[in-house]
Amino acid sequence: MEVVLLGLLLVLSVIIASWGFKMLHWLWLKPMKIKKYLKKQGIDGPSYKLFYGNQKELVKMMSEARSKPMELSHRIVSRLLPFEDQAVKTYGIASLSYL
Repeated sequence: MEVVLLGLLLVLSVIIASWGFKMLHWLWLKPMKIKKYLKKQGIDGPSYKLFYGNQKELVKMMSEARSKPMELSHRIVSRLLPFEDQAVKTYGIASLSYL
């Protein structure tokens, strides 16, 4: 009975460790590998944040842009897409973001 319980515990721990490594790879290692690969090609962007990417910055910029009155001109990109507009100004046309 103890051998069976020990075997089940071993199998369960291997499954949990495997799942944990897959999650680590999906949430951290893969984005860092992609960022390194793109940086070699000259494509840069804001830093990666675990779990939420650049969502907090995007939401903050959207609410700030919509709180200001809209000017009467054809320049509406800074109001509709403030995060993307700032990324283009900072990192250039080809830039990376995590959404």
